[in-house]
Amino acid sequence: MKHSKIAALLCVLAMAGAGAPSVWAEEPSAPVVNALKDADTAAQTGDTAAKAPEVNYTDALLKGLSLTLPDVEKSVESGTFKNLSPEAPKPVVEPAPEPEPLPEPEPEPEPEPEPEPEPAPASKYTADQGDTANEIDSDGTYDGMTYTSTKADENALRVSMAYISAKGDTITKSGDVDDVTNSDLYGKNAALLVTHGGHGAFSDTKISTTGNGATAAYGYSKGTYINLTDSTVDTTGNFAPAAEAAEKAMMKLAGTTASTTGYGSPAIKVSKNGGIILAENSHFTTTGQESHGVYSSGDVTLTGSTVNAQATKAAVVKNNNTLSLENSTLEGNETNSVPYNIVLYSDESAIGTMGTQQFNAKDSTLISHKGGMFYITSTHGRVTLENTTIQQDGTLPVFTVTGNDGSFGWGEAGSNGGHVQIVLVKQNLTGNILVDSISDVNMNITDGSVWTGAIHIVPNAQNGDAYHTNADIFIAAGSTWDLTEDSEVTTVSNLGTINYNGHTIKLADGTVMKE
Repeated sequence: MKHSKIAALLCVLAMAGAGAPSVWAEEPSAPVVNALKDADTAAQTGDTAAKAPEVNYTDALLKGLSLTLPDVEKSVESGTFKNLSPEAPKPVVEPAPEPEPLPEPEPEPEPEPEPEPEPAPASKYTADQGDTANEIDSDGTYDGMTYTSTKADENALRVSMAYISAKGDTITKSGDVDDVTNSDLYGKNAALLVTHGGHGAFSDTKISTTGNGATAAYGYSKGTYINLTDSTVDTTGNFAPAAEAAEKAMMKLAGTTASTTGYGSPAIKVSKNGGIILAENSHFTTTGQESHGVYSSGDVTLTGSTVNAQATKAAVVKNNNTLSLENSTLEGNETNSVPYNIVLYSDESAIGTMGTQQFNAKDSTLISHKGGMFYITSTHGRVTLENTTIQQDGTLPVFTVTGNDGSFGWGEAGSNGGHVQIVLVKQNLTGNILVDSISDVNMNITDGSVWTGAIHIVPNAQNGDAYHTNADIFIAAGSTWDLTEDSEVTTVSNLGTINYNGHTIKLADGTVMKE
């Protein structure tokens, strides 16, 4: 029975007529005690009674006479009965604590805006290459074909992104280009244009052009390759090279003969952004003014070949590029204002950003019918001569290394000196070297080479600031310098032989070397 102790106690109090609280204060009466004991026993033996909290009942009776039965029952149930007193307020049931608010969800990150679609790519064919009378864009063999164009700004045959071979073809072109810049840079108006990664292997082919700006064979763009074998090529118009490559195209000519007759029409030309032309057992001739045998802004290699520029320089190498000869002949006859046979230079935009130009000749012949052999200006170059014959006017320097007046766009006057390393390997070289005060020559005489000549340092004609060194000579063991005149140099390092022949060498520090 619920709260049996309290119920029994209250009954006893009623029967005993508990009206004298002073008696209870001294000692509880026996009926009260007995009732308490009986209630306790009943609570302990009850099968279904719930165990009440431990309470000091005597104290509770003294303090709680003024409380009603429901108050007492409620206090016992809540466990606060022992704190009640007649003066205390009725127990207040504290409300259950409010649950902690759920944390606010973190705001979801705003999605990144979708990238705007890239604009449609520009057309792959951005170069102005004009029209074409015939185009091949499928791989295959095309033997015995004839291709002709008589219109301006039109190719006779264009091979675009196709791999083809052809034997016995004839390609003929007439008609002028509207702007020679486009023919030079992009192959517009060429008789044969192979472009945008196309490959064309032609043998026993004849290519001829008569128009201005009508190059015979032109390769354009990286990955493009032209092979001309046992073929003939000729052009008669102005600005019409025989073989030209640009934008890193590659061309090979083997057993081929090529000629040009117009103004500004080199036999071999590498133009904008470089390219490679290889010539094996081939022969090239030009007869027009400013029609160099080789004009290269790329790399050209001649093997077993001849180049003869009959009215101008044999070769011009521009910027950071290379011209190499092996068992070949390079011949020129300059008739204009720069009387040298081979020119190495860089234009103003390339100065300071380029590496080293190179000219290499092995087992070859260099012929200058007018002027000295080498002119090196506004550049850094390296010339290597190995067992090569040089024919020129003996009264002129074999090497002229100086600044220039800037009129050709070859750097700024006064600060456009030439800088060259000359390497002789098993080489007999005869001729003087002229270097000005803003330029320098580093001469290396090696592998039993003999240099017969002198070197002179002269003031720069444009009064530029002097370079820190102008002429440094190294003579390896077994090699020789035969002096023909008194010479001025910055330094000499001699492990070989100097034959003074009665002359002296004056060093920059004032030392005079002599026998």
